[in-house]
Amino acid sequence: MNRIVLSAGLVTGAFVVADHYLQLRARIVELEQAPRANPDHLRDLERRIGSLQLAVVEARASIEADARTEKLAGELLLVAGELERERCRVAEQSARLDGWESRLSQHAPEQLDGRIEDLSVDVQRREQDLSELRALTERISAEGAARVGAIEARVAPLLGARDELRMWSELVGPVVQLAGESTVGSGVLLESKRRQSGEGWVTHLITSWHVVRDIYGSLDRVHTPVPVQMYASDGSTRDETAHMVAYDVEIDIALLEMDLNEPVPCGARLAPRERLTEMQIFDEVYAVGCPLGNDPIPTRGEIAATHHLVDGHPYWMISAPTYIGNSGGGIFSAGERELVGIFSKIYTHGATRSTIVPHMGLATPLPIVYDWLERDGFSVLVGLAPQAQTASAQR
Repeated sequence: MNRIVLSAGLVTGAFVVADHYLQLRARIVELEQAPRANPDHLRDLERRIGSLQLAVVEARASIEADARTEKLAGELLLVAGELERERCRVAEQSARLDGWESRLSQHAPEQLDGRIEDLSVDVQRREQDLSELRALTERISAEGAARVGAIEARVAPLLGARDELRMWSELVGPVVQLAGESTVGSGVLLESKRRQSGEGWVTHLITSWHVVRDIYGSLDRVHTPVPVQMYASDGSTRDETAHMVAYDVEIDIALLEMDLNEPVPCGARLAPRERLTEMQIFDEVYAVGCPLGNDPIPTRGEIAATHHLVDGHPYWMISAPTYIGNSGGGIFSAGERELVGIFSKIYTHGATRSTIVPHMGLATPLPIVYDWLERDGFSVLVGLAPQAQTASAQR
């Protein structure tokens, strides 16, 4: 308000001074036009005019200063408003930074390490669950496929769809003859497997220990090749050799490896432990061997006992007819046509003139063979069924 009054006063004063200036100017003109003028009077008038001019300049300068002051005041108000807005923005940014610092403090390195460790444990647990689920799925799938195959094998005879060629390749084809100078026996070829190097094939043969013992004649010759005669469905034969890999005298079992680098046409399929534990008396089986040096002969019968002890060792007794030369041959399930045992002994009657009782043969059950192979580290070598290896690992 004071500024406004001052400004008005200054303006009024300026107008008054200007009016006087004009009057004095008119007077000077009159004096100049007068024929006679007083020099002192003129100098006085000039001084007064100079003073008035100075006053006018000062008045104009004051007015311009007040105008600049008003402009600066307005600009200061604008700057103050902008500063207030910036202060609000700074406060907002500060609050946001405080929030980020709080979140960052919740994820300190040690806390992140703990979280990562928890996630790692969870991932490992999930991987283990998936691995167990995969193993369970594979086992169920294998069991399902085996059961379907068993059902098909059992139903096929009822439907009259008997496939003699397939039966021959699954039951007779895997059986070979092992012969020495004065002895003869049988053996069972297993399915050929690719060598670990990927080059060539490896084929194993299971037989009774006493068969190769009698062929050797002496343990000094245990590394001597054993003659093996293989058979084809057309009646032709093929002579090969095999060498000893391992044997067990107590359970009368020997494992040999064929001296071949190509797969054999017929190899026995090993029954899984699950099916072996389900076998019982009256289950139908085939005994296949080379009695008296003949070509492999299949005979049909049943399991008569599943725990027949001889010298403290358990055997299965079978009613399928067997004779001398069947030793080392295979005992196959009639339905699935899988190897379930290795023929070992036959009963005889009479002390003076012994008579063979062909329907009371004794076979080493395959679970005992599996235990021996796994104990001596040969389960992977012979390619046991996955179910058998898994069951053994859980014992």
